[in-house]
Amino acid sequence: MTIELCPARTADERACIEHLMQFFNYELSAWYPVRLAEHGLYTLRPKGPYWAEPRTQPFLLRVDGELAGFAVVDGECVEPARSRYNLGYFFLVRRFRGRGLARQALVQLLQALPGAWEIYYLARNAYAEHFWGPALSALPLVGLERQERVIDDEPSVWFRFETAVTPTGGAR
Repeated sequence: MTIELCPARTADERACIEHLMQFFNYELSAWYPVRLAEHGLYTLRPKGPYWAEPRTQPFLLRVDGELAGFAVVDGECVEPARSRYNLGYFFLVRRFRGRGLARQALVQLLQALPGAWEIYYLARNAYAEHFWGPALSALPLVGLERQERVIDDEPSVWFRFETAVTPTGGAR
């Protein structure tokens, strides 16, 4: 199985990500009081302004051509003077988890956008806790920092680092 990071350039591709955000919110509802609206879907903040931000870069994840998740990089950094990229969303559907595919997608993302990064997750998210620390520790990153912080009024785990991999895959 191979995973591919596909830029979501069209309105239909971004709408697909918004549909997948329903599953993202479903997963979060295991640890947080994410409520369903009366129509049976989670209410999302309107994404039009988010997609219009120049530093927002949405991607669909495909495994052997099949839709499998999404990632969104943005400029909403906790420490914008030190970081260029923030991973706003990262989601892989359950049937593809546990096979190293999320880690492969992360490597592709970091190779595509080299520089100073921030990644954080909500502290009670057990899936994120299981994934992010080991995944980042296994990569050749420069200055990897991990801190427990309160971000947007929520206890979170925050990472900051710079990539040590160039877009061609060689060491910097």
